[in-house]
Amino acid sequence: MDYPYLTGFIIFMVLLAVAVGVVSYFVIKKYPKTYWIFNHVLILYPYYYMLVIAVPLILAGGMEGFDGEKAFVSEIIVFLVNPISLGVLVADFVTNAKGHVPPEKLAKLNMIIKLVHIPAYIIHFILGALGTLASVWGIGFVLWAIIIDLITIALSGTHMLSCVISIIKHKAANTAISVVAAILSYIYCIDVVVAIVYYVYIRNLKPAPALKAEAAEEVPAE
Repeated sequence: MDYPYLTGFIIFMVLLAVAVGVVSYFVIKKYPKTYWIFNHVLILYPYYYMLVIAVPLILAGGMEGFDGEKAFVSEIIVFLVNPISLGVLVADFVTNAKGHVPPEKLAKLNMIIKLVHIPAYIIHFILGALGTLASVWGIGFVLWAIIIDLITIALSGTHMLSCVISIIKHKAANTAISVVAAILSYIYCIDVVVAIVYYVYIRNLKPAPALKAEAAEEVPAE
């Protein structure tokens, strides 16, 4: 890709992420129940790539029929998934950090996101392992698995960060424990254990009095 086109493409991606973030935030603010719908974008993030790659391959009847046109369409969809997910994450982050969602619900949602991502990590690991045994195409699978895993854990880790910011803001839990939990949420494998333990920890705490003042803005339950 030529430099001018690459620059234009990056600007487009950034503007798309900003637009999605702004629209998502105001939609959530006006229709609180959509909060849970938007969060499914983060929950299902690593699986979009599987569909984008698997569906064209199935329709093409295998690698033999996977021509340049089908590959181009897949690449476009893959690139669009990232700014859309980033935009939703920003809207989600602001909503959470402002304290519109009770701590227990946030911790539970974070745990669900981490648990749902486990099968994706396993599939990526298998594909990466198979890629090491394949020809030059195998290198692509290995890099793909590593990159998607890193992006996935970055997204879910940032969601946990917003959860912790909200909890610290409302003094609903020990600050040191919450900060450590946020940091560990960016570490592979450990993040899942931390999400479960932190949810149990938050669930067993008494509700923070500060939350009552913002009850009118609370995002409703699923």
